[in-house]
Amino acid sequence: MNTTKKLFIFALAAFMLFGCNKDRLMSPKGDMTAGLPAKPHATIPVDENGLITKLYLSNDTVWKINGVAFVEPGTTLTIQEGTFIVSGETKPYYDEETDKTHHIKGVLVVPKNAKIMAIGTATEPIVFTSDKAAGERNTGDFGGVVLLGNAMINPGTARIEGIPKPLNVDVDYGGQNDADNSGVMKYVRIEFAGYNLSQDNEINGLTCGGVGNGTTLENIQVSWGRDDAFEFFGGSVNAKYLVAISTDDDDYDFDFGYSGTIQYALSLKDPQSTNSLDRTGKSDSNGIESDNNGKGLPADPTTRPVLKNFTFIGIQTPATAKSKLKYGNRWRRASSMNITNSIIAGYDIGASFESITTTGSVFSNNVVHAYTNPFNGTVPGTGNATGSGSSTTAAAVYLKFEGGNDIFYTTSTASTFEPANLIPLSTSPAYGDGSTTYKGAFNPSSSTLWTDTWTQFAPKTY
Repeated sequence: MNTTKKLFIFALAAFMLFGCNKDRLMSPKGDMTAGLPAKPHATIPVDENGLITKLYLSNDTVWKINGVAFVEPGTTLTIQEGTFIVSGETKPYYDEETDKTHHIKGVLVVPKNAKIMAIGTATEPIVFTSDKAAGERNTGDFGGVVLLGNAMINPGTARIEGIPKPLNVDVDYGGQNDADNSGVMKYVRIEFAGYNLSQDNEINGLTCGGVGNGTTLENIQVSWGRDDAFEFFGGSVNAKYLVAISTDDDDYDFDFGYSGTIQYALSLKDPQSTNSLDRTGKSDSNGIESDNNGKGLPADPTTRPVLKNFTFIGIQTPATAKSKLKYGNRWRRASSMNITNSIIAGYDIGASFESITTTGSVFSNNVVHAYTNPFNGTVPGTGNATGSGSSTTAAAVYLKFEGGNDIFYTTSTASTFEPANLIPLSTSPAYGDGSTTYKGAFNPSSSTLWTDTWTQFAPKTY
């Protein structure tokens, strides 16, 4: 072989090796198969206190969060539509409450007086997710998103759960400004989030602490959370078009005087996900869990979410539903509520009312199916609150919404899951009448669904 050919082969081999190594550096394992775009990866830069120093994240890069990253108070973090954000490296944080060092990654915190502008579109949602390959993703791959504000909470002020202390950034929340504005999150997915510091002290998919109603939360999906999908600690923020799937604990959790309005929301339990247990080892996974406070005492403001057009779907097999789930709704510890035009199905017990604040409580014009009992406790308020009880014939009819389609969600059939099956027939007055009083998350008269395009029902394999 002549010298020219040798040099050419050597140069070609070096180029191929360099190119391969460069691809590994720019695109970690799983990039081409993990549902992430094939784009360069970069770490969101922070200062020595964890405050983010780059306030515009573009969609030409997959951004990584090392440890816990904070938006600096007085600034706004803007995330371009179509941007993917994943966990980076873990960082150690000593927590004086647990006397343990916790290794955490992928947590974004928007403290009081900071803002986030995460405005995706239906075709280009913003996605917080795992960086692992298809089939390897699981809860805890990502940390979670935490919003903190100055709206009223019934302790007055509090420190947000799930974040170790001490830290050099203020993570207290609560105040007197119910119109407080923490920014906009719209067309956003949060997948595989969660970290548990200790019992009842966890990072959720989306945590809102004292967030005011000047904030916009719309079209947000939380999937495969290690704790709750959405938790609202006080505050007055409103939201609409929310989706929770395969969550370990509760899909929607309200505490400390939350008083906002949420309309159009979907809750899908998964027999193949893990499910939380209480301190006695029994199932503690609910569609909703609501407390006024941990001690169940009256306090101002009282937890009283206003909820409209929710659909809660549990598990198809009664024995599995009983072992893995608690209640479709669990209202307790002096909580109040106003929930209307909603559907609860596929739970052993549909809704439980335990030492609630009855004044102002409304559970009205809802349809409740249950394998054993539709209700535990006394149903508050007035209206058409009904349940099919333990009748297997009624269950078989109801659980297909009379349309003959399977309504249940599981990981194994996630790729073919069809939200349209959850639409009650407009000809059935028990489930929907085609007007603004229809029950459940989807309008029987609409030709499109608000979940179209931006949601992902197979996050483990896409």
